[in-house]
Amino acid sequence: MKTAKRFVFSTFAAAVFFALCGAAAAENRLEKVLKAGRLVVATEPYFSPYEFIDNTKTGQDAIQGCDIEMAKYIADKMGVKLELVPLEFPAVLAGISQGRYDLAISALAYTPKRAETLELSDVYRSDSKGHSLIVRRENADKYKSFDDFDGKVVGYHTGTLQEQLVEAQLPKAKHRVYDTVQNAVLAVDAGKVDATAVSVMNGEMFVAANPNLAVLPLRFKLEKSGNVIAATKGEKELIARVNEIIAEIKEKDLFPGWEAAALEKARTLGIK
Repeated sequence: MKTAKRFVFSTFAAAVFFALCGAAAAENRLEKVLKAGRLVVATEPYFSPYEFIDNTKTGQDAIQGCDIEMAKYIADKMGVKLELVPLEFPAVLAGISQGRYDLAISALAYTPKRAETLELSDVYRSDSKGHSLIVRRENADKYKSFDDFDGKVVGYHTGTLQEQLVEAQLPKAKHRVYDTVQNAVLAVDAGKVDATAVSVMNGEMFVAANPNLAVLPLRFKLEKSGNVIAATKGEKELIARVNEIIAEIKEKDLFPGWEAAALEKARTLGIK
């Protein structure tokens, strides 16, 4: 009799255990964020005006930019606290793909390759200016087409859309990888590379700070352009909620205001 009771109890306990495990497994990232009251966002704070460091401030307040304002808005709409995690860009991508963070908000450009491995939001900022190459101004007239870069040394920021564009559309150029776009552009100015791939908007900021440089009128071809937010693959509920908030941001036309303020702030701080 005792053996039978033990068996019944053990069976019941096992059922409860597996039911609890199933409930825990079924909990998606959005539910976890809301339960924890915290949204953890990975970002690379070295891509002005989207993300940059204000050295006059400390801690989380030092990380600023139009993407950061959007992250704050998203967290506020979710009713949770925002926690920013500053990282190098490759670590942002690796971390979000491995589920270490809730979202990646880091001027992340849409690419089909990223769509295969990450859960991507709707585009929150259309990239009307596109992507090009920055060169020394004295050499700008030498480059009329991408064919003129055959055999030339072209730099790019590792892990970025620019890396994919250079590898796909400048296959005969000599490629050189840099840890930040700033270092890649400095290499152009120093004559260490012939050009560096940049988003035109970002490139124009470098040119404004250094008239020895120029952004070429050439444009890389893109199937789809614009900035998106990323979550770990499969976290559809979280991205669905983010898309609702992005729709509101677009309806209220908030991002252009954040962008203009971030540009002015970056210029004031002397950030390129």
